Amino acid sequence: MKKIPLYKQIKQHIQQKITSGELRYRDRVPSEQEMMEEYQVSKITVKNAMIELAEEGWVKRIQGKGTFVSLEPGARPLTATQTGTAYYPYNQHAAPAPVIGLIIPTMKTRVIQKLIDYTEYYANQAGYQLILHITRECATNETEAIRQLTDRHVQGIIVFPTEDEKYSESLLRLSLDKFPFIFMDRYLRNIETYRVTSDNFAGAYQTVSYLLEKGHRHIALISPDNTNTAIQDRTLGLEHAYMGQHISIDKNLLCHVPLDILRTAGAQEYVTDFLQHYPYITAVFALTAEAADLTLASLHRLSRVEQTEIISFDDPGLPGIACIMQDEQTMAMWAVKLLQSQMEGEYSPQEYVVPVRLNFLENTI
Repeated sequence: MKKIPLYKQIKQHIQQKITSGELRYRDRVPSEQEMMEEYQVSKITVKNAMIELAEEGWVKRIQGKGTFVSLEPGARPLTATQTGTAYYPYNQHAAPAPVIGLIIPTMKTRVIQKLIDYTEYYANQAGYQLILHITRECATNETEAIRQLTDRHVQGIIVFPTEDEKYSESLLRLSLDKFPFIFMDRYLRNIETYRVTSDNFAGAYQTVSYLLEKGHRHIALISPDNTNTAIQDRTLGLEHAYMGQHISIDKNLLCHVPLDILRTAGAQEYVTDFLQHYPYITAVFALTAEAADLTLASLHRLSRVEQTEIISFDDPGLPGIACIMQDEQTMAMWAVKLLQSQMEGEYSPQEYVVPVRLNFLENTI
């Protein structure tokens, strides 16, 4: 008989505790460190167990507080193999709001395409119609989209903010008016509201720690300009990885491509010039799939592909490049769920941080 993987065994043990009542709704789940000690396993093994529990709706993570049981009394979770989707803990008898809005910056990336797909699915499951607006990374278009949606009296809005936005009067007004809305993926730090994000900091921290442990000391970061929370948190994760191992960081190797260049044909030349200027780079951490694509093309031009390890945040669909995978399904599920709670009268802004999966570590567990 095939042996059940350790992370599956841990997952099943937590499920048994929940179904037996030993762990009840909103109870705190043991920390990663506590489970590592209890089960005598690695941190990654525990993380994989918790990722699947979160995907199926058994638990949720609240940053700075811990992981808690999210399976409500009487709810029946279904595994992905049974349903083809993650568990969706909604009250199917609640009166549905007719229309909600989804504002996104582009449809070019696989991550956003998946977020749209899953958001539409969970909105539909909850009884909502979804209106989609694309801002094309333009703050003016975002403001107009909010105006059109509120003029149509939508019941709530999910917003994936533009790439270079630092302040938005229209979004601030939604917050001040306590209008039901939620940030998804990126967010604006000066606006208080609900938000669902990937664990950008932890993903970057673990990735760069992995590269440092492999012996790399000249690691380049290539990404869009440091103008939004996702890029900021990923950059911070890289810096803290160096600090955690007491290794000095060469900030000359942090290449944040200005957005006015990134959106033109000059982006390729910009990245090539950067890599050419630092021939001793042995690894590149690309903070987006687009940055990974630019990096690989530049290394081909410089005949340095074989000498340089590349890891990308998000799958660029390029052969031989390891990546960090975001959990778009769980992000979309919780975005709709938290929006629904606001529309039903609850208002207690919080952040839901969704773990990422480091596929290049899966074979090392």
